[in-house]
Amino acid sequence: MKLFGKIILVIVVLIGAGFGYWRYDSQDRMHRVTPEALAALQSDDSVNVSQDTWFVFRPVNSSPTKGLIFYPGGECDERGYAEPLREIAAAGYLVVLVPMPLQLAVFAPDSATEVIDHFPEISTWAIAGHSLGGSMAARYAFHHPENIDGLLLWDAYAPDDMTASTTKITMIHRSDDSGAVPPDYIPKLPLLPEQTKFVALKGARHLNYGRFIAGRLYRDEPAAELDPEEHRAMAAAASINFMDAL
Repeated sequence: MKLFGKIILVIVVLIGAGFGYWRYDSQDRMHRVTPEALAALQSDDSVNVSQDTWFVFRPVNSSPTKGLIFYPGGECDERGYAEPLREIAAAGYLVVLVPMPLQLAVFAPDSATEVIDHFPEISTWAIAGHSLGGSMAARYAFHHPENIDGLLLWDAYAPDDMTASTTKITMIHRSDDSGAVPPDYIPKLPLLPEQTKFVALKGARHLNYGRFIAGRLYRDEPAAELDPEEHRAMAAAASINFMDAL
């Protein structure tokens, strides 16, 4: 009996140590939100921001019929995208930012269906996402083409063969001076249809689509050649052009 008790104690200690390490590791990897991004979640005369299940950005002086669903990047505090999404909403579009379980969109790629059902006044929907969020947005567009009119990839690639898709697709990507897509995305380009458009942000860094305090994976990256504020403004402007064309 004493031996059994010791075994149980060892198991409990190991489980506790494993959970503690997992918590430390996940926190160290997470890209945390900045105070400046949180400030963009406040409503003003141009954009109303509400939070319940999702963060909803709604233009004050118009009744939009086009909407954009946004999936955040992996291990990113979704609130870090508030600034560019707010700019898109100010241009006259409903924007819905979807928090993800454990900050990983792979665990809830079909979240857009609930969003679409919740806003019946929106007749035209686009879906977008950054990094892993963009890939899961592409997966949703692939499996639910009847729901989605446009797909916007922020430094992300499509994981499924979309060559036969008629969905309007734009990839906004970081690049060097050549304007080429990042080398690790090149093998995935044949999965996109011919009508895909590309918008290069020269000198940009992967994490700068939002405003974050970088976690472990990007903490030691050199400073971006493209000013982060200009990066976010350019991403927002390209996204607005995309929405205008739907």
